[in-house]
Amino acid sequence: MPRPISLERRRELALAAFDVLRERGAHNVTMSDLASALGMKRPTLYWYFRDLGHVFETVLEHVLEQQRVFMISRLSAITHPIDLLLAYGDALDAFFDRDGAMMLSLVSFWGAAEADQPSRVIEVSRRHFLPMRAWAVDLLERGQREGTVAPCDAAGVIDLVAVVLDGYLLHRVVRALRWTDVRDVLWERVLAPLRLEHRSGCATEETQGDASSARREEGAYREYVTDEQRSDATRIPVFTTER
Repeated sequence: MPRPISLERRRELALAAFDVLRERGAHNVTMSDLASALGMKRPTLYWYFRDLGHVFETVLEHVLEQQRVFMISRLSAITHPIDLLLAYGDALDAFFDRDGAMMLSLVSFWGAAEADQPSRVIEVSRRHFLPMRAWAVDLLERGQREGTVAPCDAAGVIDLVAVVLDGYLLHRVVRALRWTDVRDVLWERVLAPLRLEHRSGCATEETQGDASSARREEGAYREYVTDEQRSDATRIPVFTTER
């Protein structure tokens, strides 16, 4: 039986390899070059990574995990669904302040290492984004049942917020757009009209109690998939839709 691959060791090697690629340029490095730079034999490097694209995917998984942890630290104390959406944008902007240089390098690396196989990185991103989207949609739908969110197309609102945030990050790089400018419009035109204070009598037995609801949301935000569902690269953080 083949010995199992250490996911932690793979992550360490991927980050070290990424530093080499950033220094030398992805177009100028082969797997043999990378093995030499990392002080290992080429077959050993191939034991951990199929190709340069696999190195990129592992680094991307790591960055998405770091983003998840960062978001939890900023969002877990917020209970109102609409406030949470705005705070998500604040947290994403702050995360980009901290790790934006690495994220931009990832985009550049993707173009060099996986230009012919975009589906691979798209799949990694989907594994992160789609469960989070489902969690956010469920949160808005629950808020409508509780009377804290005005009637709306929950999925449409979440998709709109996601598109605004993605567009903001692009234009932050391209033309130095400030989050405060986008934030004010997003709040005034989209989110604020949907925010309602809790109306007595609207909550069901299932959702009564601010404290228990907050604990439930924090727990849902922290959930992972099972071991069987995780990728072979590293743990994939997801958001559940507990009811």
